[in-house]
Amino acid sequence: MGETQRIPRRPAILDYAQTEAIVGAQDVADSSVLAHSTAWALLGVGDEDFDAHALARLKELVSTGGIPLVAELWASSPDFTLPGALWRVYLFREWYHRDPLIVAELYLLGLAAERVPGLERPLNDAPLDEVIAQADALLLGERTDDDLEEIFTAIARAMRIIAAGDPRVGQQWIDDPHDALAYGVTTRARALVMTAQELERAASRARIGDLD
Repeated sequence: MGETQRIPRRPAILDYAQTEAIVGAQDVADSSVLAHSTAWALLGVGDEDFDAHALARLKELVSTGGIPLVAELWASSPDFTLPGALWRVYLFREWYHRDPLIVAELYLLGLAAERVPGLERPLNDAPLDEVIAQADALLLGERTDDDLEEIFTAIARAMRIIAAGDPRVGQQWIDDPHDALAYGVTTRARALVMTAQELERAASRARIGDLD
């Protein structure tokens, strides 16, 4: 990584007061329930914990830079759930915003690669910045569950393309295990493909209305 690259702070876990500010005074001990509630609330789907006022507070939080706080709630969620899929989208998005030139170069190299495992040519994929714009909109609460299949599929394809980037750029993968973004999404090409497969499964579940 170049010395001029911006280093994001590690997403902080919401404390009780911060969580209460989103969902109101209630029992917030069940992190799994809260992860699912916040994930669906971001898409405008409320439940007994998220009424209209709580939904508005959540939208205000993410629109004012609070996405890392909310995303941390999803970190332990299985990949086949909505919060688990959103966590993977979040990490990919953060990686791009931190190292846009590196990720964009890998994407272009992948598009030019002789073979992109899992994808058939010709590749008519959108420019990477358009894919990231979809991820941004999703995490800002500007999309609905009707958009999940399309967005997850587009991001999964982008991940496969990036993973196929020229191996000469391989040293640009994040290799510090203490890095805030050190996760399967960003550490090596093979793991990135696995994450793409997870998002593809999430997209399939979203298509049939079976995403938890």
